[in-house]
Amino acid sequence: MQQVFELRQGRWQLTLDGEDYGTSRQLAAKCGGFIADDEDEQVDDIERSCVNCARRRWLIDAIECTFL
Repeated sequence: MQQVFELRQGRWQLTLDGEDYGTSRQLAAKCGGFIADDEDEQVDDIERSCVNCARRRWLIDAIECTFL
């Protein structure tokens, strides 16, 4: 999984292409640390997606995975 994430300034970050959440969904499907965030905080229609995980942090141009 870490090959898709990039370590920048000590943070594992996933860069997303707009609202194309396909990679985010694939990663979350294999992730043992996924925890669904509150429904009102979810942005993807598919629940199991990195962008819907309680362990993700939004950055300006990426999301940070606090599980990794």
